Amino acid sequence: MTTPSISTSELYSHIDTLIKTDMPLFIHGSPGIGKSYIVTDVAKKHGLDLVDVRLSQLDPVDLRGVPSIVENQTVWMPPVFFPQDPESEGILFLDELNSAPPSVQAAIYQLVLNRQLGEYRLPEGWRIICAGNRV
Repeated sequence: MTTPSISTSELYSHIDTLIKTDMPLFIHGSPGIGKSYIVTDVAKKHGLDLVDVRLSQLDPVDLRGVPSIVENQTVWMPPVFFPQDPESEGILFLDELNSAPPSVQAAIYQLVLNRQLGEYRLPEGWRIICAGNRV
């Protein structure tokens, strides 16, 4: 099976479309071709915040957060790198997705597909872009 290739300008165009449609995107390519740079550049161009998460360095517990007791109930406190402000807008860049441990991949798919992970809900103004290197 072959994967279609696109140019840098086509990738910029696809990401610009994503910004308008709020659809998740996965960028797959060789190491060092500028995937992270392009996502950073698009965020700057649109005046959006950028949160860059390297999934290969995380464990599932890093995504879920830590438990806290609130009014005699356990509540999960999301990790600080997940956007919290409901009024904010930005790009959540989930890099190295295909290099992450399978348990991290399984957890992050819930966030990518449902915009939610456990009790955490991604604010409406945030878009999700994932990336990974070809193996």
